[in-house]
Amino acid sequence: AAFSSGEYATAITHFTEAINLAPTNHVLYSNRSAAYASLHRYAEALSDAKKTVELKPDWSKGYSRLGAAYLGLTQFKEATDAYKKGLEIDPNNETLKSGLADASRPRGSASNPFVDAFQGPEMWAKLTADPGTRVYLQQPDFVKTMQEIQKNPNNLNLYMKDKRVMQALGVLLNVKLGGSRGEEDTEMQEADSPSPPRKEPE
Repeated sequence: AAFSSGEYATAITHFTEAINLAPTNHVLYSNRSAAYASLHRYAEALSDAKKTVELKPDWSKGYSRLGAAYLGLTQFKEATDAYKKGLEIDPNNETLKSGLADASRPRGSASNPFVDAFQGPEMWAKLTADPGTRVYLQQPDFVKTMQEIQKNPNNLNLYMKDKRVMQALGVLLNVKLGGSRGEEDTEMQEADSPSPPRKEPE
């Protein structure tokens, strides 16, 4: 229930407790991998996905989890290989087909908003325009971090635990995608939306 309602951290705790009782249950590792991925904790998602396919190598969903984790880590070749292995088992699986198409897409084009979000001077303009991230630009360590990510977007994975970086990413993607609500972006967009001004009672 916790997983379906979006309480991923709670779900992870439940899955971990269940894994301790049933350490060879591949479904539990698969579900925990999905929960980790939903929290952008892709390294942990990858570890669980690897365990899933190790326990059940003929289960296509395990390769879907593996591909998703690699995608989150921007390891596109590995993601492509994972999706292809899954399709060998289940050639008509739409999730695997979609994942393979995403992993195989040329990087650095408009089809990859995570990379595009950090390209060009407009990144700084967007961060300056947003009241939530503008204050961070006064912090030298944040500016340096964003410069590192701008040089190499793969460095984003090194700063996933920095709430400022994740807030900045939410702002950049929200602008980049025209406010469309992607599955993973919903929480960030809601958190980053400025509150409407309230009138004081007269």
